[in-house]
Amino acid sequence: MRSLYAWFVGLFVFLASAQSAYAAQCTLNGKEVPCGEMPPWFWGVTVILSVIGVAGFVFWLWMLVDAIKHEKENKTMWVVLLIFLNLLGAIIYYVVAKRKRPKISDQGEQKTGT
Repeated sequence: MRSLYAWFVGLFVFLASAQSAYAAQCTLNGKEVPCGEMPPWFWGVTVILSVIGVAGFVFWLWMLVDAIKHEKENKTMWVVLLIFLNLLGAIIYYVVAKRKRPKISDQGEQKTGT
């Protein structure tokens, strides 16, 4: 999971070079074909997985910043958990810690989180 950052960098490089992929040669069923002839679902799946990956990274970063800013007890434990477990750690943090914390509205009164 620690390679999530490297995966995002690789994904960015892949998407940045996607335009030149049409002129390149790709292998499909053991044959060299122009990449423009790849099945249409291939690019759709790539875009969908990219969006899911970016959304997961944003959620992880949001939970990491929240843990650093708002945790009074066990801050070190949460930060280490988030760094080593990445998205799984962010989901655990959200369910266990963030949802339990009372929310503060714009008027300054506390609301209980659900």
